[in-house]
Amino acid sequence: MRTLPHSDSPGSISPGEGYGVNGAEMPREQRVAALLLSRYNLRLLIRLYATFDGDLLLPIVLGEIAMYNIGGIAADDTASLAARCDSNFKHPPLRPCNAFSISSSTGIPRETVRRKVSHLILHNWIDRDPKGGLTITDRALALCVKPGDDENQSDFLATADRIRALLDERQPA
Repeated sequence: MRTLPHSDSPGSISPGEGYGVNGAEMPREQRVAALLLSRYNLRLLIRLYATFDGDLLLPIVLGEIAMYNIGGIAADDTASLAARCDSNFKHPPLRPCNAFSISSSTGIPRETVRRKVSHLILHNWIDRDPKGGLTITDRALALCVKPGDDENQSDFLATADRIRALLDERQPA
């Protein structure tokens, strides 16, 4: 199974592009890198499963709300991201969204999104403003910006280092 980035993400590809289903045409280093990423993703899913009591739709809905709230910062715009992560990151300006926009962006049915939103509100992960706009809470924001010794961040960085070393091996000296 190959996961594609959002269609508006830099470097996204359409389903018919890229390598074959079995990856046979893919160079060895890229196959190994794909395997390392798959292992990391599986460990991440297991951590999310535990954090959200077995409901993997909750972190998807929460994450999509958070990304919509923070919006306006491109993931590849390091300067903007660095500016956003200064000491004032505790209270960034958030752009509210609604269940319809989350349903549209994730493909999760709107009624399911509404149930997940109710659960996230009940557990203080998101707030609903008087107009119905959804924003992440300080609790959710704190989870997203845990210190560098967080298990997920260290796992991600270790995986990235292994992939970088693997890809550097094929570079001529």
